[in-house]
Amino acid sequence: MGLSRFIRRARVRRLTDGPLALRLHKELEGQLAVEEVHHLMMLARRRATIVEIGSFRGKSCVCLALGSADVEGQVTAIDPHFDATPGSATYSSEDEQAFHANTRAWNVDDRVTHLVKPSMEARADWPNGTPIDLLWIDGDHRYDAVRRDLLDWAPLVAPGGTLACHDYDHWPGVNHAWDEFLSEHEAQW
Repeated sequence: MGLSRFIRRARVRRLTDGPLALRLHKELEGQLAVEEVHHLMMLARRRATIVEIGSFRGKSCVCLALGSADVEGQVTAIDPHFDATPGSATYSSEDEQAFHANTRAWNVDDRVTHLVKPSMEARADWPNGTPIDLLWIDGDHRYDAVRRDLLDWAPLVAPGGTLACHDYDHWPGVNHAWDEFLSEHEAQW
């Protein structure tokens, strides 16, 4: 283990729920750094209604569900688990099976609703008037898709709720869509 990785893990270990975050990071497959695992858990505290766009094998979903356990939060995880767009990441039914195995293994499956469909279809099915306490966007990273997720889902975030994303610094489409959305809705966010 490199020195910087050791230091990052040591910092997280000292935090509230740090040992649990370290275990989640180690045992679940996904693209979250150890600090991101802990941060997601903390974001989910006292959040009863959580929507996650992009679930892969369930690492972030488990973090959100465990973090919101203080209020028995419900996580709606949205991921089509297929690749319909050439050039984007490929996911499969194996990823969906791993998602369910992970939510069961971490005893959060009773608080997770898994919608196996694109986020745009899931939005059409979302109960009108149901506010979201935490919206976590980590789905399709292309500009048009991120923009669509923001326009479709952000208006549902309750006053005092949280709107968050992954890969802002790593994907130009994510960065551009968020910057544009936030500048257009500055007063709101």
